[in-house]
Amino acid sequence: MALFLSILKIIGIVLLVVLGVVLVLLLLILFVPIRYRIDGNVKETDLENEVDKLKENVSGIVKFSWLLHFVSGGISYPEDPEFKVKVLCFTVFPPKNKKSDDETDIDEDYEIDTSESSANTSGDTITEKESGFDEPSEDTDTIEDESEEQKEPSQSEESESEVLEEDEFDEDDESFLDFLKNILDTINRIIKVPQDVFSKIQYTTSRICDKINMVKNTLSNDIFKRAFEVTKKQLIRVLKMIIPRKFRMDILLGLGDPTLTADIMAGYGVLYPILVNKVFLIPDFERQIVKGEAHIKGRVTVFTLLHAAAILYFNKDVKKTIRRFNKIINS
Repeated sequence: MALFLSILKIIGIVLLVVLGVVLVLLLLILFVPIRYRIDGNVKETDLENEVDKLKENVSGIVKFSWLLHFVSGGISYPEDPEFKVKVLCFTVFPPKNKKSDDETDIDEDYEIDTSESSANTSGDTITEKESGFDEPSEDTDTIEDESEEQKEPSQSEESESEVLEEDEFDEDDESFLDFLKNILDTINRIIKVPQDVFSKIQYTTSRICDKINMVKNTLSNDIFKRAFEVTKKQLIRVLKMIIPRKFRMDILLGLGDPTLTADIMAGYGVLYPILVNKVFLIPDFERQIVKGEAHIKGRVTVFTLLHAAAILYFNKDVKKTIRRFNKIINS
């Protein structure tokens, strides 16, 4: 009995440890934020003479990390344009075995194609050698019989020609009647087309008016107002979390025309209270040039996304509003 109790004790301890590990992992995934960083750079480029080099002068890096770089990844252009994910120091995505398999498949296909082409060329040479240059000659007797038949016209051909002439007259009469029928059909279509168009326009306008009235009734309903408030609150919460916490951009811009550059500076001045200490725009009124650097940092929490999605999914007012709009669209 003591041995049985000790085994149960060990099993219970193992289960508790497993549950604790799973719970810790869930808490880490939900509450530890995923940090991201975006760095972009545009080298000084003369837009008047070096427009083709603008693509070469653009470079950028996008990185993310989670749990003190336990999981990390990113992409860099143009050095390494392939997205990668690493766990500690090991690359998880893209898998290395997939690359090797693709390369071997390409090599095998190339070998098969070359072998088939060589077999086809060898087969062609063999058939040419076996066939030779001798061609079968035609029988002179059959040629003479055909010439004699051509020289002697038969009475059946004359009767057939008379029948053909009668058929031609009949066909002319039928073709004239068909021509008249086609004219009458086109006249009927021309008369009916305006009527059909008018009826279709009337039907579509009535449907549009009905849908507009249904949308108005839905928007003025209390259910929609409550659903709109809940959705707006959750979207603002998610956007506040996703918006970068650190943002800096340095831009040197010249369009060659002082008036256009001044207009851009005027727009920058209007947005200056929002962009202060974030975007620095330096104008160049003489040259047509561009240069810039951007550095963005932020973080995303999985719990915030799941919480907002769960509130919207289980809210009755949101469900009723979605069903109402689906009925309006499908009606």
